[in-house]
Amino acid sequence: MQTFDSREILVSVIVPIYNVELYLVECIESILEQTYTNYEIILVNDGSTDSSGSICDKYEKQNNNIKVIHKKNGGAPEARNVAIEQAKGKYMYFIDSDDWIEEDYLEKMYDLAEKNNADAVITGFYMEYYQNGKDVTYCTNCDDNVYSKEEFRKNAYKYLNNSLLSLPWNKLYKSERIHAENIRFPKTKWDDHHFNMEFFMNNGVVVTSSMKKYHWYRSRKGSETMINYSDPNMFKKRKEHYEHIIKLYEHWDVNDEKSIDSISCYYVGRLFQCIQELVDNKNIKYAEKRRKVYEILNDKGAIYALKNSNGLSKKFKILSIPMKIKSVSLSMFFGRIVSFIRKLFPSLFIKLKEKEVHETK
Repeated sequence: MQTFDSREILVSVIVPIYNVELYLVECIESILEQTYTNYEIILVNDGSTDSSGSICDKYEKQNNNIKVIHKKNGGAPEARNVAIEQAKGKYMYFIDSDDWIEEDYLEKMYDLAEKNNADAVITGFYMEYYQNGKDVTYCTNCDDNVYSKEEFRKNAYKYLNNSLLSLPWNKLYKSERIHAENIRFPKTKWDDHHFNMEFFMNNGVVVTSSMKKYHWYRSRKGSETMINYSDPNMFKKRKEHYEHIIKLYEHWDVNDEKSIDSISCYYVGRLFQCIQELVDNKNIKYAEKRRKVYEILNDKGAIYALKNSNGLSKKFKILSIPMKIKSVSLSMFFGRIVSFIRKLFPSLFIKLKEKEVHETK
């Protein structure tokens, strides 16, 4: 059992939890084994129907730096927000309850934040898959830099397409900013993206680090396929993402060629995903699919992004050709090919997808 002095809380570790009984112990143990110990752990049981809640209660009884909140199911954004309201640490760290962190992660991030008086520390991470009977790890790499406010805004484009900017659990955040500006996770798909866009809206010093100590499970033994979102309204949500990025850059007054290219490539890649998911959706009639694809191809933001996405990979340059000429049929055909590869050769699909921006360990 850890001893704990509430006056020493410097990091609040926030864990939203829903039906993860098979993975929760590994997650909590990885936090308790941290070399840095001046932290509180806030476990938010978001209406779990399995034994996750009782696991949380057990750890709370054994560790006086753990606080458990039980609430009705409302989703991860709401769970995180409830914890934010009660967090006492100088910094906040968010971890997903089915992932784990290496033992010195908090200590190293905290030291970087303190040394540089940083608003945030951003790191790389590992993506874990179970493919063809073995574990495969992809690395998302980050560089080592200490950015002033202006320098970060000019260089943020480097961290957009590889998800380094949008995710919550590869960052340590200064709590003062979150509380003072009332920054919260919105109740929407990919809420973490919107949270980060708001947090960096008025950024101070930002530290980026090449260390990779977070392990993100994308698939586990018994489940080798990637998540199929099959959301007919995905385009609307992706458009909201894109518009939030544009809002951020307008606020920063940054519109250089590299930034525009990165934002455009980001959007084009996600637009193709929308088309591919639409083609693969069995609950939508063919005519409705064509209408939705037409809407995507004729969106002003999409047209602008397709025109300015000069940094696309060779693969996406080919996939974007029918999108640029606004061919609904050809765009759907390309989407169908990708869906075919995804279904019949999931390991190949994952490899091609992740090697766009990640590396094999």
